[in-house]
Amino acid sequence: MRLHALQYLRAIAALAVVYSHTVIQIEGYQQFLAQAGSFGVDIFFVISGFIMIYIAKPDTRPVAFFVARIRRVVPLYWFFTFLMAAILLLMPSVFKATVFRWDTLLQSLAFIPHWSTAYEGFVWPIVAPGWSLIYEMYFYLVFAASLLLAVRFRILFISVVITAVFIAATLLNTGQSALAQFFSESMVFEFILGMFLAVAWKRGFRLPSSTSWYLLLLGFSLLFLDLPLPRILEYGVPSLLIVTACLFIQVKEYSWAVLLGDASYALYLSHIFTLGVLRKFVAPYLGEGQTAAYLFVLISLVVCTVISVYIHKWVDNGLLRHERLSFPLSRAPQAGKA
Repeated sequence: MRLHALQYLRAIAALAVVYSHTVIQIEGYQQFLAQAGSFGVDIFFVISGFIMIYIAKPDTRPVAFFVARIRRVVPLYWFFTFLMAAILLLMPSVFKATVFRWDTLLQSLAFIPHWSTAYEGFVWPIVAPGWSLIYEMYFYLVFAASLLLAVRFRILFISVVITAVFIAATLLNTGQSALAQFFSESMVFEFILGMFLAVAWKRGFRLPSSTSWYLLLLGFSLLFLDLPLPRILEYGVPSLLIVTACLFIQVKEYSWAVLLGDASYALYLSHIFTLGVLRKFVAPYLGEGQTAAYLFVLISLVVCTVISVYIHKWVDNGLLRHERLSFPLSRAPQAGKA
C-alpha cells in the first residue's frame, strides 16, 4: 500500500511554512492576515521520526546511515547557504534584516546552533529555515549511534539521549548560550512521537479510513486553537494525530500532488529567496489594503511552489545525481539505504 495521503501531507506542511513567512513580508499586510503555519515544521519532525524507524533494518550500519542522511540533506542546504552568502555580499537589500558574517556562514554550513545576526534572540543559520535541519541532523546523529544496539533498545536509547540533552540544556539555559537555548526546545520530542508511531505501525496498528478523516480534522483543529502550551503539546501532539491519520486515509494518486510532496524539501529551503524577490518587485504594484494582502499571499504560494518544482528537478536531483526519495512506502528499502 502506497501512502499517498502522507506524501501529500509533506506538501501541505511545506506550504504552511511558506504561508507563515509570507504573511510577515509586508508590514502593511499583516493586519489582514492570520498568523499561522509554523506547525509545518512539527509535522515534518513527526514524519521524520516515523520514517527513520520505518527504513532502519537490523543490519543497518551507523556510518552508512549517517552518510545517506548527509547526502540527502546537505547538498541542497549548502547550495542555498552559499547562495544566501553571495546575495548578502552583492545584493543585501533583497532581504529585510539578514547580514553576512564569515563565522555565521561556517556555523551554518556545519549545522552548529548560533545566534542569528538579523533577529535577536533566535538561533537561526543564515538561511533561516535551516534551523529545523539542525534538529534533523542532531536526530540523525543520535539515531545513527542507536544502530550500534539491538533493535529492541534503539528507541529507548534515542529517547534517553534526547531527554538527557533536553534536561541539561534547560538547566543551563540562562539566555546566553545558543546551544542551551536551541536544545531546550520541547519540539525535539516530536521525533520520538514519530518513532513510536512507526513501531505501532510495524506491529499492525491500523485505523479505518473513515475514522482517520475525523482524526485528521481533530488534529488540524487543535493546531489552530493557539493554546498557551509547550510546543510539544501545542503543535507536536496535533501533528502526531495528523500524521497518524494520513497513514490510514485512502486517497487516489495524483501525479501533480506526488510531485509537490517530492518537491517539499526544495520548497522549504527556496521559498525565502522567492519571497524576497516578490516583496521587492511585486508587492509595490499591488498597493495596500485587504485585497492586496490576499493577492500577495496567493501569488507567493503559487510562485514559490512552481519555482520549487524546478529546483527539485534541476538543482536538487542534479546535486544528488539521482531522484530524491519520493517517499515510496509501498516497498521496503534495502538495508542501510533510504
